[in-house]
Amino acid sequence: MKKSVTPQKLKVKLLVILILSLLLASAMELYTFGLPSDFFTRWFRSFFVLFILIAGTVLGIVPGVNYVVNKLKDLVS
Repeated sequence: MKKSVTPQKLKVKLLVILILSLLLASAMELYTFGLPSDFFTRWFRSFFVLFILIAGTVLGIVPGVNYVVNKLKDLVS
C-alpha cells in the first residue's frame, strides 16, 4: 500500500517544520547568547541549520529507512 505525498501535505509538513525551527532557534539563541548586536545573523544561521536537519530527517531519512525496512520485510516473508 503506497501513500502519495500531495503538495498540500508537503506544504503543511514544511510549515510545521518551519515554525518548529523558528521556535527552537529563537529559544536556543536567546538562552545561550541573549540579545547581542549580531542576534539576527546568529538566529538566521541557527534557524537554517535546524530547518535543514529537521526537514532532511522528516522528509528524507525516515521515509527512506521505512522503505528499506518494508522491502526487506517483503523479501524475508
